Amino acid sequence: NMLSQVIVELTPAFLRDNAQLAMFFGILTYALFLVNWVVTTDWEAKFHWCSAMICVVGLLHLHYSAAILLYQYEALFVNLWLVFLGYHYFTWKNNYSRVAAELNNSSVTASLRPFQGSLFRFFVTMPTTKNASNQWNPPPFKNTIHVLLVLGYVLLVSLHVVPYVTPTNCPGDPSPLCCRYNYVMQGFESEVNQNFCSGRVRIAFAGSWSTGKTFLIGALLGHNYSTAQSAPAPTTDKFVCLALGAPYSEPIRSDDYDRRKHCEIMGHINDVTNKVCGASLPNVIDIADTNQEFDNFVFFDMPGWQREYGDQCNYKTFYSQLIEKVDFVYVVWDVSHGKIEDEFADLFRHKARGINYELIYNRFAAGDTDMAFLNQQYAKMSNGKEILSQMYTMKLHENNTEFAADFRQDIQHLRMKIKSVNQTVHDNRKKLMKEKLVAHRDKITGLFSLRKLKIADRMITEDLNLHVPPKFSRLRVLGIEL
Repeated sequence: NMLSQVIVELTPAFLRDNAQLAMFFGILTYALFLVNWVVTTDWEAKFHWCSAMICVVGLLHLHYSAAILLYQYEALFVNLWLVFLGYHYFTWKNNYSRVAAELNNSSVTASLRPFQGSLFRFFVTMPTTKNASNQWNPPPFKNTIHVLLVLGYVLLVSLHVVPYVTPTNCPGDPSPLCCRYNYVMQGFESEVNQNFCSGRVRIAFAGSWSTGKTFLIGALLGHNYSTAQSAPAPTTDKFVCLALGAPYSEPIRSDDYDRRKHCEIMGHINDVTNKVCGASLPNVIDIADTNQEFDNFVFFDMPGWQREYGDQCNYKTFYSQLIEKVDFVYVVWDVSHGKIEDEFADLFRHKARGINYELIYNRFAAGDTDMAFLNQQYAKMSNGKEILSQMYTMKLHENNTEFAADFRQDIQHLRMKIKSVNQTVHDNRKKLMKEKLVAHRDKITGLFSLRKLKIADRMITEDLNLHVPPKFSRLRVLGIEL
């Protein structure tokens, strides 16, 4: 770069031609200065300076940005902190005891008399030199270094104790597991930190235009939500969040925080969309609904995916982000609307059917079933690794006179399937949190990085491990992590 070129140009040609010789004399000069400092400086002062550097390195390097190294050799470092803490404390105590004894003496030294009753008496030592009139000089403030280093090493030791204390806002939190996760992930990008690991189960209904998503949601609720429309042409032009179990059915009121918090994910996704595209998505609405059957769920009615909108950055980003952030997606497919768009299929290619999403064959008719065509389209989403069969595909008959009984039975079956998603969702949330903790544990920084690292490891090996029974500790109720 330019700076290195300037340095090379300013370096004398003799030094450039004799770099090894110049390096030898540079190292020799440094060694002579070091020897001079060792010989001429008080050994006690040298030790104090070394101790101060060790304390500063422990705080600003090990605890701030090298928590992994600190964690691996924690016993060694803790013993080192305790040795230095003990040395500085007992040295300070010995010095102060002599000063206190002199101050309590009736014939106190004149140079110490101004320190009687003063806080500065904790920082001074006994005077060691006299002036020309044979009077003791003012006492030196040699105890100051011990006071500062005692405080420094107490802080270092406390940073090894605090990982065993639950973060202060977590014991009373409705989801302590998510609270600890969010504490560990502080400082990372909001896309990583905000995973919405607690709260209601979030179910999205996605698909191509006019495949019956809004009508299906109305059938599940037992009525259409307040802004729903159904027609042969595309009717849902907004991303709708449905907070169920509300006392009213209309757009969520501005002062209804209890309902609004269930749809805060929409605002977060719009923040991400604005960050990526430079513009947010305006057609987003939050709706309250009185349905009580799914009061532990939040439904999302998504506009039908249309190729002409797929090129719009804010539409595509919001669509993909919502599919990523919700807990489960039902892809509603109607054979009469033809193929699944490639861009839409790409949103599910890395997901697992039955765990992250499920297909619903809408307007199903036994005589007109085209499973070959459905499998051809499904291959775009699954890379052709799975074949759908009519028996194990979720079907929804046409709601007409001929299939009315079948339709009611299909809706009831779908209701039960949605409710059974609950445990799968909570397991998926744990997997997601565990993956992010494993991916970011080596990047944790900050003064409390050791605390975050230990909490992260406890969550990875215990709380978020689906193969280990949940660990219940009575001490956690008291805010103690063991």
